[in-house]
Amino acid sequence: MLIQSLIYPGFTTLDLIGALQPLTQIPGAKTEIVAGVAGVNPTDSGASIMADATFETASTAPDVILVPGGGTPSIDILEDQATMDFLARQGESAGWIVSVCTGALLLGKAGLLEGYKAATHWAVIDTLEAFGATPVHERVVIDRNRCTGGGVTAGVDIGLTVAGQLAGDDMGRVIELIIEYNPAPPFGTGHPTLADPKTLEMGKAGAEAVMQPDRIRQIAAA
Repeated sequence: MLIQSLIYPGFTTLDLIGALQPLTQIPGAKTEIVAGVAGVNPTDSGASIMADATFETASTAPDVILVPGGGTPSIDILEDQATMDFLARQGESAGWIVSVCTGALLLGKAGLLEGYKAATHWAVIDTLEAFGATPVHERVVIDRNRCTGGGVTAGVDIGLTVAGQLAGDDMGRVIELIIEYNPAPPFGTGHPTLADPKTLEMGKAGAEAVMQPDRIRQIAAA
């Protein structure tokens, strides 16, 4: 079973790792990390991830293609035609097409969400309509062979959900136990519906500054 992940400079580390960790616990799973240029790609946390394949050498027909998101770099990459072309090609043959956070915008720009229900980070979820998708305000959304979800930490939920689809619910339960997924958020402000007004105001200002919803709509229309 091949779990293929797209990376690009500046993506959010946890978007990738949160989903990849449970997926790689599936017995027999192998990973392939793909980027426009093989080698080290920096992430937004200061860590770097090594790509072992390029768009030209990547395997075709992966069981899963996983696309992480992030802040401004994930919006910038929407204008990279080589990346969009790669995603469009892979989407024709991948078993599951999966994104975390603003990775859904990449799927949308590649034409892979038109007519599908989808989710993404709360700050830009309404922009999904510009790509022909139906926004769903849920942490994880499955529509046929697409699995999309909310921001950053939702990657763990997404990875576990897809692992259950691929390996069965019993194995999904075992993986959830092995990775000790038992969240206990210390502040309880992890979604706009939970945050107090002051926290929400500050969070919206910060998120919208880096995710630029108006720019996303302009790119979608181009």
